[in-house]
Amino acid sequence: MNDKNRHSNPLNDFEKDLFGKGKISWEKSEADVWTELQGKMAKKPAKVVAIRNKWIQWSAAAVVLLIFGIGAVVSSWQKTIECLPGEHLTAVLPDGSKVNLNAASKLVYNPIKWKWDRKLKFEGEGFFTVEEGSTFTVESKNGTTQVLGTSFNIYARAENYRVTCLTGKVQVTSPNNEKVILLPQNHVELEEGKLVVTRMFEPEKAISWKQNYFYFTGRPLKEVIDEIERQYAVTIKLDPQLNNRNFGSNFSKQYSVEEVLDFVCKPMGLKFEKQANNVYIVTDES
Repeated sequence: MNDKNRHSNPLNDFEKDLFGKGKISWEKSEADVWTELQGKMAKKPAKVVAIRNKWIQWSAAAVVLLIFGIGAVVSSWQKTIECLPGEHLTAVLPDGSKVNLNAASKLVYNPIKWKWDRKLKFEGEGFFTVEEGSTFTVESKNGTTQVLGTSFNIYARAENYRVTCLTGKVQVTSPNNEKVILLPQNHVELEEGKLVVTRMFEPEKAISWKQNYFYFTGRPLKEVIDEIERQYAVTIKLDPQLNNRNFGSNFSKQYSVEEVLDFVCKPMGLKFEKQANNVYIVTDES
């Protein structure tokens, strides 16, 4: 019995020495540790909520960007209809309005916005037949034409801008914001920045090009030569000194380009020569 007691004492002494004489020293009590652990566990769901909130914010931002992106596409999408030299064609717009395009003419519009914004950009010459509806706007470099439902002809080439009203009512605005109202048989032309209106104009002359017939009354020769180039898809080199000589007559496309050049040149004391395939030069005979 005594031997057993003596055998256990060294172990007890060792444990006491090793573990601080039988007592473990902790920095925090068990109750404090447990309280702190519960606090950390309670905070974990808050992190999940924060992450979810960020995802909601990111998703909302992505939706906004998508909406703006779609809006940008809708606003910028354009359709171009171009009539090449030597051709005539008819363009039908989304609302059923029609544009007969003369040679070397072009129009551009937004087909998505057309239902509520009937607006197009135009260059060249065209005869417009507009269906009734919202305001119909044709924008060109040298002027703007607005209508509600009518038919009219626009000539918008280089520095020239001419509008002839055949039916309905047309408002024409110059780059200087000068406005005029045209009724049937009214014609307006931009001259030195001013809109000059002609009453009782013969509108059939303004649209004779639809039947391949071309009227010129006191027009610069350069304008006549340019029209011949467009109608026959050829190149005609005109002596610059002849550009502003006036021409007053008409011609029909039923004739060949050389027959038309002969018809134009002879009365004006001019001559033309063929330099290459589809290339001509016009000079003064003297």
